[in-house]
Amino acid sequence: MPDKSDQSKTPKQGKRDKLKERGGAALESARSTVQGLEANPLGVLVGGLAVGLIAGAVIPRSEREKRVLKPVGKRLAEGAVAALTAAKETGKEQLSAGVLSRDAAKESARKVFSSALDAAKTAKGAAADAPSAA
Repeated sequence: MPDKSDQSKTPKQGKRDKLKERGGAALESARSTVQGLEANPLGVLVGGLAVGLIAGAVIPRSEREKRVLKPVGKRLAEGAVAALTAAKETGKEQLSAGVLSRDAAKESARKVFSSALDAAKTAKGAAADAPSAA
């Protein structure tokens, strides 16, 4: 049975309360994600690469963009290939030296990606409710 304080609230106040609640949940989720990211910089790198690849694949390019940025893209691609090769070699050296186990690296990447995904879902839910509460 609802108490009298719930009955005295207007629909606008109820929406505002729900929005505050979701905003608090989004903030807490973001804080825990930041703590996880600070504790796991390798996971941040892996997650950042994954997000960048997905964004690059999803966002369409205009014809002008393609024409103007083609030379820059070639230079960046060459640099990225060199950086990827160096990172791969360094990672292999660390794995073979026992500094970081393959399973630990996979688990770290999974945790960071999962936390970032949860934070994004929570923030999306709060943002979806924001216009209706105003």
